[in-house]
Amino acid sequence: MKLSWIGILGAIALSIASCNSPTATTETPSTPEATQTEAVQNSPATEATAAETPASEAIASGSFVSSEKRTQGMAKIVAEGGQTVLVFDDTFTTGNGPDVFVLLHKEANPQNYSEANFVNLGGMKNTSGTQSYAIPSDVNPADFRSAVIWCRKFNATFGYAPLAAQ
Repeated sequence: MKLSWIGILGAIALSIASCNSPTATTETPSTPEATQTEAVQNSPATEATAAETPASEAIASGSFVSSEKRTQGMAKIVAEGGQTVLVFDDTFTTGNGPDVFVLLHKEANPQNYSEANFVNLGGMKNTSGTQSYAIPSDVNPADFRSAVIWCRKFNATFGYAPLAAQ
């Protein structure tokens, strides 16, 4: 019995020591090219969003307005490298819910959810933070006046961002 307790205490001590150890070391690259590549990959500049890159062009943007859930932040439609995306900034937040989608809607304050009035960009990825949604190439962003967070199950508008051309 004493030996099993000693084994358990030893395992606990080992796990505590490993949790408190300094950051793990990584193997250093052996060539200057590898060192340069690693520095670029770990650079904060490589984590820029589509909305921040110099090659991107803002087409429209707007601030979210809360509707059935508290929703805030900015939405921006950006053209980058031949693709158009809807980008939410890092201040974006909304509520949780089932069956939640991101839409582009033809009304600035969406009321009518017939399929002719919106294009569905896909399920909500996260309820907060920077995220982007590809806009299909056959969709003209100029035809839409808002970005919408919408719960299909309850036909509930969590929030929307009226879009103004840039």
